[in-house]
Amino acid sequence: MNDTYGDPFIPEQVANTVTKLAELRTHQAPIAIFTKAGYHPDVLARLAEIADNDNIIVYYSLTGLDEGGISFDERLRFIAALTGLFRNVFVFTRPIIRRRNDSPEHLRRLAQAAAELTGQLVLGGLHDAKKRKQIERPVELRLLDYCDELGVRAFHKTSCAAAWTRQRRCWVHDIGAPGKIDVAASLGYRLQVGDDRVVLHEGSTGDINFVRMLTGAEVYVDNLLSNYNLLTIGAPRKLEMTSSWFAWSENIDTCLDCSYCIIKQIEYLKKMQVRIGVHPTRLPEIVDGEQSAHALSQLRGNKLAPGSGGRKRYGDVRIEKPCRVAVYQ
Repeated sequence: MNDTYGDPFIPEQVANTVTKLAELRTHQAPIAIFTKAGYHPDVLARLAEIADNDNIIVYYSLTGLDEGGISFDERLRFIAALTGLFRNVFVFTRPIIRRRNDSPEHLRRLAQAAAELTGQLVLGGLHDAKKRKQIERPVELRLLDYCDELGVRAFHKTSCAAAWTRQRRCWVHDIGAPGKIDVAASLGYRLQVGDDRVVLHEGSTGDINFVRMLTGAEVYVDNLLSNYNLLTIGAPRKLEMTSSWFAWSENIDTCLDCSYCIIKQIEYLKKMQVRIGVHPTRLPEIVDGEQSAHALSQLRGNKLAPGSGGRKRYGDVRIEKPCRVAVYQ
């Protein structure tokens, strides 16, 4: 929800966020909010209008880097206020950046904040020199150790955390025999179905993510067109599916302008006004029933590494992490 250029909980965007959340009041699936906004009483007053929806999961990106000039203490104050409104709030350690906030002292500070405020945390990625998110194993283990020591429930992915809060299957890890094939086909996907998999003739990483979530099965694509999260099904606006979430967002002119921002490097987002996605129930209404590379045709890059051809699955295009839902059941 509003996770592109902007922030769902800043004064400039909160009205749009509240409108979207009000429209999703009867939606039955978890709704993810990612924010690193500062404390603002007017924002909290608006959020109180929709805070009774238990499907809303708030992930507060806490890094200790004082993005936007917002101090660590102010962020803790806002997290505390959010826990007073929403049933499920997580500290999200995203990003951890090498030699900036990956020291043992810094990691423990983040875990301690989670212990004192939320009791639950999601590990974000550690950025390398090219801002690719891949947390290093020693850093990951140290942060998990601190969480275990302090009694903090810790998860590798936001999808796992949301599944645990709502006592649902984890749609990233709990996969099996394909289902809802008719729905995928009606949206325009050309696919073949096996006992334990779905095979797309062509598609993007976003298509792998989306069809995997939709069908509950492992998805392979024979011709990977792009490593972007954009979907290739035809629609009047861009559709995006991350490894965990279907996006419904709007770029605005105002953000915290974090020094590590990757949105500005994504050519279909950048710092420009653009809408991504729709209310999930409107998907059948807006797609044209065709699958093509049209959504990707005007993009200069496709983020494909050299030699990345051939059949691909989720584990080939994204880093797989273990599910920790069962740890806390």
